[in-house]
Amino acid sequence: MSNDLWIGLLAALGTSFLFGTVFVPVRKVDAGDGFSAQMFMCIGAFLASTFIHGLLGFPPLQGFAMIGGALWGIGNAFTLQIMNRLGMALTALVCSTVSCLTGWATSRYGLLGLPAAVPASIAMNYLGIILLVIGGVMYLFIKNNEQGNIRVAENSATNDGNGKLEISISRVERALSFLAAVLCGSFLGSMWTPISYIRSHPEEFPKAPADSISYQFSFYCGGICVGVCVFIIYSLIMRNKPWFNPSGAVPTMIGGIIFAIGMSLFVIAIDNLDQAIAYPICAMAPNLVVLSWSILYFKEITGRRNLIFLASAYGLTLTGVILIAISKEFSFA
Repeated sequence: MSNDLWIGLLAALGTSFLFGTVFVPVRKVDAGDGFSAQMFMCIGAFLASTFIHGLLGFPPLQGFAMIGGALWGIGNAFTLQIMNRLGMALTALVCSTVSCLTGWATSRYGLLGLPAAVPASIAMNYLGIILLVIGGVMYLFIKNNEQGNIRVAENSATNDGNGKLEISISRVERALSFLAAVLCGSFLGSMWTPISYIRSHPEEFPKAPADSISYQFSFYCGGICVGVCVFIIYSLIMRNKPWFNPSGAVPTMIGGIIFAIGMSLFVIAIDNLDQAIAYPICAMAPNLVVLSWSILYFKEITGRRNLIFLASAYGLTLTGVILIAISKEFSFA
């Protein structure tokens, strides 16, 4: 195999592990409502991207690419809130499924100024989307073990008699959490669109870098701007008394650093691999890592019924992503 293929495969595998591990340090501490923690994640990601920016020789800042970072910042701002209610696995699975759908629609129909990418097999492409949607809907029927770090004041709490506090959320709150995950997924699925626009319109951005990794610093400049603004708005709403756990600052910053390194490996994989290979790996393989952490370490999802639903839903979404990727290159008609 060529060096480019080896580099791309190793980068894709590294991306999968890092993306699947982003929230593991955060889950080990009480991050509260998440609005303070999200800012520290943005700071960690920005610091890592600054170091990478220096290694690349400080390429020029691309203002339009900051919009992508802002979209990531908006989605990231509410992720911990959702995770406290749905758990790490369900949140990641719903967000990634919606992210795939958003990325597909933007590329397939040429939305937001991007050139339309008509697949070689339209039937296979739509079959993949149908499977992706069915798998995404199945996630709604998976019940995670109730999370102990949801603030008691916001939910009903009972003691099981063994000193363990069980905290439950209402069906309405669970439904709203799924809706919020869908919205976050749509933002995360659009975060690379501004950079794709720059690269597909060289006449408008003649001095833009040719390689994707050079946009990372600009991306996280937008992310940290949104993260700080969200924290300021949150502080004003809380009358200058934001909830903050000092012991959670470093773990959340580490989560941001992990994400930034994973994102750098992601763009290296995309630049060195054929999209039909890179897309399925980078889109769904991180979920296997998340599921491993969630089921084996955090014990968020247990029970035969839940695990069967989870395996079936993941199998459908994975098959859907593979069909979408293959349909871009191959036609069996």
